[in-house]
Amino acid sequence: MANQATVRTNGMMAGRRGAVGAGAGDATTAGDEAGPGRMISGVAEFSENLLTLGELQTRLAALELRQNVEATKIGGAVILTGAALALASLPVILIGIAELLASGLDWSRGVALLVVSVAALLLGGTGIAVAVLGLRRSAVGFPVSREELARNLNWIRTVLVHSGRPAR
Repeated sequence: MANQATVRTNGMMAGRRGAVGAGAGDATTAGDEAGPGRMISGVAEFSENLLTLGELQTRLAALELRQNVEATKIGGAVILTGAALALASLPVILIGIAELLASGLDWSRGVALLVVSVAALLLGGTGIAVAVLGLRRSAVGFPVSREELARNLNWIRTVLVHSGRPAR
């Protein structure tokens, strides 16, 4: 990772490193004169730093993606297995409950089937809502990448604002 504290800015940090001219009292020396070669060098160096930041940001996002996949593997597999079992057994269970209601309460078969299906939909919806809330509270996301991207953007903004200014 590019160490943001040691990235050269050709002027801004030069005065802080003690590059004060001998006896002149200013931060410029004879070798620090601005010129096209120095500007091209500065742009190239800054571009290299940007590419390094982009590469590192991509690596961090890929690492977090792998961690997120690992964190949701078991929970996702359990949810899918449970859903498959519930779907496979649901018609038999619901018809059985409806038949019991129809014979025990003297309801017509159609009314019993409708009551049981509405109750099943409410229970299923509640289960899905609970599962979604559980996944939202889990440690899934890209918090480290988001924080590092914000730091990198602030660093880029600082370098761009202070580049080309003479050191105090």
